[in-house]
Amino acid sequence: MNSSENARDRLVALFLLSVLVLNPPFLLIFDIPERIAGIPVLYLYLFVAWAALIVLLAFATELSKTERDANPG
Repeated sequence: MNSSENARDRLVALFLLSVLVLNPPFLLIFDIPERIAGIPVLYLYLFVAWAALIVLLAFATELSKTERDANPG
């Protein structure tokens, strides 16, 4: 398996993870009337999940770039 296949697999897995964590049935778990530091739990979850997905995407793309640079063939 070469680095482009690894990168593609990581990005597909990240996409599937994002579909799971941002899917309405999963979001209903966090749709409660509680607040954390004055912020509704659902809003906090959405922003934390979104930020985590962005960090994971950056990590996955940097890792694929590093692999591509290490194995130019």
